[in-house]
Amino acid sequence: MQALGRVRHKLIEARESKGTQRKVAADLEITETHLRELEKGRSIPGTKLLKRMEYYFGIPDDDLFPDLLDPAFFSSD
Repeated sequence: MQALGRVRHKLIEARESKGTQRKVAADLEITETHLRELEKGRSIPGTKLLKRMEYYFGIPDDDLFPDLLDPAFFSSD
C-alpha cells in the first residue's frame, strides 16, 4: 500500500464549516486525534465512519477522501 499522508482539504473545509475538531469529533463519536489523523491523510476511515461522515457533512465520501479513489493508493511499492 502506498504511504498515507495526503492532506484532505475538502474534509478540513467541511469540518471547519461545522465547528472545531473537538465538536465534530464528538458529533461523529470519534476522538479528536482520529479526526486529526483523517484530515492529515494518516488514517483511513472504516466503512461505517465513512458513511457517517458523508451524511454528517452532506458531501459524497469520494469528495471527502479523494485519495482513496486513486489506484496508486493501493498499489505496492
